[in-house]
This record gives sequence, structure tokens and C-alpha cells, in this order.
Amino acid sequence: MEPKCLDELQKKFGIRTDAVTGSYSIELRLLLQDEEAKRFLDEYNVVIRGEDRAVAAVFCAGWLSKIALALQYAISVWQIAPDFSIPYMTLHWTTNNHKTSYFIEMSHWQAVLAPENEVDRRDWLESVMERFYFATARPLLESLSAASGLHTQQLWGQWPTRFYREHQTWLEEQHNNEAIKNRLHENYRFLREELDPEAAFARKKNPFAVKIRPLPPLVDPDYRPPMKTACCLYYRTEGSDYCYTCPRLNEQQREVKRKEYIATLQENTHSCS
Repeated sequence: MEPKCLDELQKKFGIRTDAVTGSYSIELRLLLQDEEAKRFLDEYNVVIRGEDRAVAAVFCAGWLSKIALALQYAISVWQIAPDFSIPYMTLHWTTNNHKTSYFIEMSHWQAVLAPENEVDRRDWLESVMERFYFATARPLLESLSAASGLHTQQLWGQWPTRFYREHQTWLEEQHNNEAIKNRLHENYRFLREELDPEAAFARKKNPFAVKIRPLPPLVDPDYRPPMKTACCLYYRTEGSDYCYTCPRLNEQQREVKRKEYIATLQENTHSCS
């Protein structure tokens, strides 16, 4: 793999092929064991100052989405499918001044090049996505669900809005490359509309097949932040409240949040001037 690709994997998704040291490490295969998963969530909960394992499970599910995003990016931009099998991955994190950094260390790197023929490519895309979501994403999220008592739907629900935001960012980065933009669009559409929910997710409905709702702008008048498709439970961490993009808020509560956020931003701006 080219050094540029490896560099992007690390910068964009926290995925590395070199050795990583952190304050805490766990091989992802251990998360499939109930007692190990519970121990991991208890330790992680201390770091994020959450109320219970459910908070840690949601936060972890949110971070694990980076692996899925790395796959989506790789097949669209580089036209390769990295092998993100669970036994090859170890999660590391370090904490400094209440800020936590996460990395996934790959003990084995292998990537398959996409076929040039469009018909073959469609079959390849389906195979790659089904294998990743069924054999990597699904077991990890189901294990986090079992260890925390939280429904898997809320864990899957952490991913669609993240994918939407990243997809928009990637399109902006590739604004001069129509070929890559087209692949980004097509692969994102395929994920949401064509991937078999039973074969990929062992569910009746594809968790990505949801409507993303833009909300009123906060700072940039040209940017409407998307509402989350599931609550991230941030309000259940010490000293925190509901996010502006939380689906639990009604419109009146959201407007109050918006005004509070703008007022705080203006106050901080004045204090620094």
C-alpha cells in the first residue's frame, strides 16, 4: 500500500499498521466475549465519566464506525477493499487532559483491488460490504448490546449520520475529480439502498436506510447540521446535557439549545477580543 494511503488511514480514521502504545489496549476479538466486553465497558465508562455501561457502549459504537468509514473511503477513493477482520485489530486509546485519542492497530494488512469491469465490480462491492458488516461490524455491536443491555438498534443508529457528514466532506475534498465523486455517490447509495439487510446486518431493515434531516444553522449560515439518527447518550456523562442535534429534543427545546449555543459563542468571542 502506498505511504499516502497509510497516512490518510491514520489521519482520517485512526487506523495504523505500525505498533501503537496507549494507556489502554484491547484486541477486538476479546470484545466478543461477554465478561471481557463488560470489563472493557466498565473501564471505558470511567474515562468518559458515563452513568453506566450503556453510555460506554454507545460511545464505543460511535468510534467503531471509523473502521466502516475507512472501508467506504477505501473502496471509493482508492478502489481497494482492506481486510478489516476482527482478529487483525487492536483498539488503543490514550487520555490527556480529559481528551481521549483512539487508534486501531492492524496486525495484518491485506487489501483486494476492485475489478475494472462494472458488472464484476458490483458483485465485488456487494461481497465486500456484506462480509464486513456481517462478520466484523455486526458481531461487535451485538456483543456491546449484550454486555450493556442496550438495544442493537441504538448502536447501529450511531452510524448513519456520521456517514452522511463524512460523505459530504469527501465530496468537497474531491470536488475536482468527477470519477471519484461518482464512485463516492454510487457506493454510498449502494450501502443505503441495495445492500441486503438480512445478509449484511442480520436485520429486517438496513440501518443506513434512514432519512437524514438537516437542522437550522448554528454558526455557518450555509451549513445545516444533520440531526442524529439515534441519541448518543452524551447527556448521561458527567456535567453534560443534550446535544443540539439530539433526536430526543422537540423543536422548542432545540431552539433554546441553538440560542444558548450562539450566546455562549458570542460571549467567548467578546472575552477573547
